[in-house]
Amino acid sequence: MTDLPTARGDGAGVRTGTADGYGSDGWSPVPDSLAATSPTWALPGHVSIAPRVITRVSGAVVGEALDIDRRDVRVEAYDDSGRLGLRVWTPVGISPLAADADVPAGGVLGLLRELQATVATRLLSIADREVSRVDVTVTGSTVERPSTRRVR
Repeated sequence: MTDLPTARGDGAGVRTGTADGYGSDGWSPVPDSLAATSPTWALPGHVSIAPRVITRVSGAVVGEALDIDRRDVRVEAYDDSGRLGLRVWTPVGISPLAADADVPAGGVLGLLRELQATVATRLLSIADREVSRVDVTVTGSTVERPSTRRVR
């Protein structure tokens, strides 16, 4: 640990830190260091995310997770005792029913349980919102067919 001057620069206090510029409290005298550019403390102010943004992000996460067009997904967000609840309506892509088909563990229900966990995890990381429940309604299915184009 080395002694580092405070941000005030008057020498009135001393902060301790490591030789690479990171203080024990997240402060760094190096302007471009990770500690200086992404503080571990919260700045005063209020940050809000509009409900429309939450529903759009949720739809994009579902579309990405199921490998479907996000425009085919409908999401409704609601307050669930202070946490975020989601209702999702989406089609599901099904592999062709052949002997060598790659079926997820648990079949379609397993796929949907995995979707619920993925949506909750991604919304926590993207929007910092804790999701308490994800209700999924399957609106249809599509069979993923290999492309069989004829060349003339």
